[in-house]
Amino acid sequence: MNDFLDKLYNFIDKPWKAVVVIVLFIVGGAGWVMYEKRDVIIESWLTPSAPYLKTTLVADALGVLATETSADLLQVWEIDLPRNTQQFIAARRRDGERPVIPIPRRLPVVTTASSAKALVDVLEGHPVCIDLTEQGTPLAERLAQRGMKRGCAVPIPPSSEAFVGVIYLAWLNPPDERSESVAVGAARDVARTLVTQ
Repeated sequence: MNDFLDKLYNFIDKPWKAVVVIVLFIVGGAGWVMYEKRDVIIESWLTPSAPYLKTTLVADALGVLATETSADLLQVWEIDLPRNTQQFIAARRRDGERPVIPIPRRLPVVTTASSAKALVDVLEGHPVCIDLTEQGTPLAERLAQRGMKRGCAVPIPPSSEAFVGVIYLAWLNPPDERSESVAVGAARDVARTLVTQ
């Protein structure tokens, strides 16, 4: 070992040689770590990370939607399809009053009252707007009991690549077609920002 250190010391007679030796130690150390952790690195590289809802951005997103849409109530629910549950995340009222927090905060996504077409549309990333007084899903019934007449579900993200949540827009009085279209468009724009890809 002393012989190696003597040769190394004799080799480093210029500053650039010292830099070369330091760089070689760093590259060699990094290579050794990568070799030792190769299984973990390969698995993480080959396995795509699952998208998830950015819950920290939801409050600001609802604030944006409250100013850009005519919806009386806005809610965000996180979806877990394998468990058939949707978990309440946050709500916002357009009039600024504190929204009622729904109880229970967890509801089934699919029930016998679910419309198959509406469910498929949302899963494919398309918004769905319905008359809340005619629907029997637990969430639609809850919104109807609070006086809401019209509702739109905008998937998060608005694409078929992933499905991690839904933005619900609800109106006390059904909006005209243009207002509803503008609200859905704004919600789709916001939904793109609420998910990791």
